[in-house]
Amino acid sequence: MNDNHALGLVLSRSEGALLRLLGTVQRRGFEIAGLTTQPRDADTWIVLMQLSSSRDVQTLKRQVEKLYDVVGFLDTETQPRRMPQLAAVA
Repeated sequence: MNDNHALGLVLSRSEGALLRLLGTVQRRGFEIAGLTTQPRDADTWIVLMQLSSSRDVQTLKRQVEKLYDVVGFLDTETQPRRMPQLAAVA
């Protein structure tokens, strides 16, 4: 059975950063059900993803944090299951 997960992070605005992130998520066996991005400042984006998988999301987080484009994670544990409003996390 697939579980739904929310993953929010701050991503560097470098060439190919989003593609590297999406590739890692898919290679780890997570289906991307929703994706929202918004500029945070001149150097970073806020990326919010709704994911579906029977795999442990903590394993994915450990893999994603190894990407040099990932600046940090947002707290999605306290947010509702649906995609939080970008204004609330910016």
